[in-house]
Amino acid sequence: MADEADRSAKADQPPLLPGLPFTQQPALQLIYDTAPIGLAFLSPDCRYVHINQHLTEICGISIEGHLGRTVRECVPALAESVEAIVRSIMATGEAVTGIEVAGQRADQVEDRAWITYWHPVRNPAGEIVGVNVAAEEITERKRAEAALRASELQFHTLADSIPQLVWMAEANGRIFWVNSGWYEYTGVPSGDGSAHDWQALLAAASLPDARHRWAQSLRTGTALEMELPLLGRDGQYRPFLTRAIPLRDATQNVYRWIGTHIDISEQRRREEHIRFIIDELSHRSKNLLAVVMAVANQTAQYAGDVRQYQMRFSERLQALAHCHDLLVKDHWHGASLHDLVAAQMRPFGETNAGRIDATGPPVILKPDAAQHLGLALHELATNASKHGALSGQQGDVLICWQIDEAEDKVRIHWREKGGPPVMPPQRRGFGHVVIEQIVPRALNGSGNLDFAPAGVNWTFEFRQDIHE
Repeated sequence: MADEADRSAKADQPPLLPGLPFTQQPALQLIYDTAPIGLAFLSPDCRYVHINQHLTEICGISIEGHLGRTVRECVPALAESVEAIVRSIMATGEAVTGIEVAGQRADQVEDRAWITYWHPVRNPAGEIVGVNVAAEEITERKRAEAALRASELQFHTLADSIPQLVWMAEANGRIFWVNSGWYEYTGVPSGDGSAHDWQALLAAASLPDARHRWAQSLRTGTALEMELPLLGRDGQYRPFLTRAIPLRDATQNVYRWIGTHIDISEQRRREEHIRFIIDELSHRSKNLLAVVMAVANQTAQYAGDVRQYQMRFSERLQALAHCHDLLVKDHWHGASLHDLVAAQMRPFGETNAGRIDATGPPVILKPDAAQHLGLALHELATNASKHGALSGQQGDVLICWQIDEAEDKVRIHWREKGGPPVMPPQRRGFGHVVIEQIVPRALNGSGNLDFAPAGVNWTFEFRQDIHE
C-alpha cells in the first residue's frame, strides 16, 4: 500500500523539464506567460506538465485544472489523436506539425480552431522526456476563408447564370477560370484550360490592336474596353463588348483581373434596323410629299374656286391618309389589296350599303402601289357617287382582281352597272390624270378607262411582288 501511495503522490506532481525545474527557468516561464500562442509541455504518458493561458482556451479549463492531469481527462474528444501523435514522436523522434484541432468548450457555441505543432524534448542523454506543444488559433482565418469560399461560390454561381462570357486572370493576365457561358459559346469542353485565352478567338484583323491595348492595360493597371469580334462554336464571328477590370489589394497593387464579353450582335442588328427604318421613313416621306404636292397642284389646276379646291384637296388627302394608316399598321412592309379597297370605299359604302362588291385573292401591295392605287380607287368612287352608279337610288359597283402567275401580274377590274346612262365627260379633270397617267407611270402598268353608256369600266394591270 505504501508503494502504491508513493506512486500516486509522484503522479500528482509534474516531472521537471530537462536540466532544471520549470520554476527555475525564468526565461522559459516568461515565454509561457507572454507568448501570443498556446504553449504546453506533455509528459510521455500525455499528462500536462505545464500549460499557458492561451492554450486553456481550447477546453476552458484553468491552468491549475490541467497540471498533472491527462489529455484524456481534459479534452477527451482529442485524446486519441493526441495520444497517437505523442506515441509517434516517442517512437520516431520526429516532430509532427500542422495538425488542426477544434475547440472543445461546451460554453461556446461558435466554432474555434487551432493549428498545432508537436516537437520532442530530450534530456542531456538524448532521451525523449516529453513533447512541446504550440498552438496558433486560426478561427478568424478560417472564418475569412469560409467567407471567401462563399463569396467565390456566389460569384461563380452568378457568373454562370448571366449571358455574358466571364473570366478571371492573374495579375500577369494568365486566365485561370472561365464561366460556363464561355464553354457554351466557344464549344471547348468544360475544364479544358487550353482555350481560355480570349485573344485566340479574335479575328485576325483586330488581333494586333487588341494585343497592344491589353498589354498596355497589364503594364499600367488600367481597365480595358473594346468592341471585338469573337469566334463562336458555329464558326461565325459575333461582335462583343470586351471589358477587363483590375482588382486591387489594400496597397493598390493589381492582384487579379475580371474580364467580361457582352454579345452586342442583337444590339447591332437593332441599330442597323433603326437606320434602315430612318432611311426608309425619309424615302417614304419624300415620296408622300411628292404625291401631296402633285395632288395639290393638279387639284388647283382643275378647281373652279377656292372652296372647291379646299374640299377636293381635303378629300384626296383623306384618301392618302387611309393608305398611310394601312401601311403603318403593317410597318410599311405593304398593304392588303382587299383592305385598301375596303378603306377607300368605306366613305362611299356608308351611304350605299350593299351596292359595292369587292372580291379577289390575297394580294400584298408594295407601299408605292398602295398609295397610287388608293388614289385611283378614290377618284373612281368619287365619280361614281356624283355621276355614275352610286349617284342615284339604284346601281352597283363591282370590283374584282386576279393574279396572273404566269406573267407575275395583278389585274384589277372596276365595273359600274344599273346607274344612269353614262355620257363621256366634256372635260378631263384630275381624276382622269390620276387614273390614266399618274398611276400607270408610277406602277409601270397599263390600263383602260371606258365611259360606256351602261356604266364606267376600268381595267388596270401591273407587275407586283405578291405574297399569299
